[in-house]
Amino acid sequence: MQLMSLKCPNCDGPLKMVKEGTFYCANCDSAFMADYDKDDLEYQKMKVEAEIRKQQLNQAQTGVEVQKSQAKDRFRIKVIIIALVATFVLIVTVPTVIITLQSEKKAVETRIQEEKERQERQKAEEKEEEEKRKQEEAEKEAERKAKLASYRLTAEGLTSDEFFVENANKALEVQLWDNTSLFYDDWVWNEDPEYITSFFLTAKDENESVQNILVSIYKIHWDKEDDDGTDHYVIYDGAILKNISKNEDGTIRCDYDPDELSYHSELVRNQYLSGYTEYDQLIRQEIYGNGDYEYFEFTMPQN
Repeated sequence: MQLMSLKCPNCDGPLKMVKEGTFYCANCDSAFMADYDKDDLEYQKMKVEAEIRKQQLNQAQTGVEVQKSQAKDRFRIKVIIIALVATFVLIVTVPTVIITLQSEKKAVETRIQEEKERQERQKAEEKEEEEKRKQEEAEKEAERKAKLASYRLTAEGLTSDEFFVENANKALEVQLWDNTSLFYDDWVWNEDPEYITSFFLTAKDENESVQNILVSIYKIHWDKEDDDGTDHYVIYDGAILKNISKNEDGTIRCDYDPDELSYHSELVRNQYLSGYTEYDQLIRQEIYGNGDYEYFEFTMPQN
């Protein structure tokens, strides 16, 4: 391809390309056409083909960009749809969840309040039951004490009733004689029984079958006669009266059915004698050792 001057051959003015291969001179209004040889045609063809390929590449690149843009648009749409759905779900579910949580919270608070009220009622009932039980126990204790008080007798009360004293002494002496009036060979009283003291026993339990017991203790002098003479021995024994109580007029009543103090006997000179050889042993065994009764000691007037 040859390079040609772009000046007008007529006026040497500048040439302007009107279209491919056509030139125009503005000074002299002359028009010219390019004279292409074979190389120029080949170049022109390559140029056209290059332009076509360029356009095709531009179109392909534009298509890729369009596809990318469309993909981005589709992605944005999906994101928007997901966001809208999520927003809708939140709008629909969040209030429901809130309402549900509030309902559950209210239900829990209601249950807690009901349980608290139930516990308070239970405590009140238990307290009421406890107070009722204590009241019943107090009433029973008062009845028991009143009942026991009705059984209580004083030494003054016992000894102030002369009729009771006289008959009690007689009954006790009769019982004492019965205790010792066995067929003891060569054993005799050398004098009447010597009165020592009396005890009045009151049961600690109001349900005890025998509430009041009068015990009188005596000193008995025994003589043992044999071929060598007479030996003297002392035995301590007693008798009791049961079911002693006070009448409304203050007098003392009793069934006057005496009983022996104990079934204890002492072996003396190959003979069992009713009673104890030691006074202190009798008191420990028959009075102090009786844990079911309270007692007081007094002196019973003698006939």
